[in-house]
Amino acid sequence: KLALMKKVGEENEDERARDLEKRLEEGINKIGIGPQGFGGENSVMGVNIVNTARHPSVLSVALNVGCWSHRRGLIVLDEEMNYEILSHEGIEL
Repeated sequence: KLALMKKVGEENEDERARDLEKRLEEGINKIGIGPQGFGGENSVMGVNIVNTARHPSVLSVALNVGCWSHRRGLIVLDEEMNYEILSHEGIEL
């Protein structure tokens, strides 16, 4: 929660953590995933690292792999409710 609440661009007080945040941000942006997975220069706005006491079973990392672009499709219906799926092949309703 502490890392999520940090302001974008706020520098980490710990020199080593600040360096790792910068290197991770640059490396992730070089991948070219971009906003919503559509490609582009920037995939992340920032990386926040917080070092605090924790239980070993709580190693929190978040990764979103199902953005909205994976959940959309195009279906054309006629007046008799026949359909044609234009966005995906091999799909039946």
